[in-house]
Amino acid sequence: MKRKTILLVILLLGLSIIISGCNGRGNLKVVVYDQQQNLMDDVYIGVYTSSYEKRIRFAYTHHGQAEFPGLSSGTYSLKVIGENLNENLKIHIKNQETRYIKITAN
Repeated sequence: MKRKTILLVILLLGLSIIISGCNGRGNLKVVVYDQQQNLMDDVYIGVYTSSYEKRIRFAYTHHGQAEFPGLSSGTYSLKVIGENLNENLKIHIKNQETRYIKITAN
């Protein structure tokens, strides 16, 4: 009986390790340009759940860039707000992937 219990615990522990390893993390890098292709500072970038219910993270661009490392794999919505710029985007982050997005103001 003890042997079966120990085997069951080891099996469940192994399965939980495999399952938790499948939910990986990826990175997002956003670069924002103005009409003359100059990098724009102080642009708000908000990362939200896919239906905009909850903000997960936000950053303001510095030297035209904002980075969001370690996002869980899945679909997100982005709000990008700056001078002459108001964008809403949907993105998908995959495991061990760095997603680059280039945005140009109107």
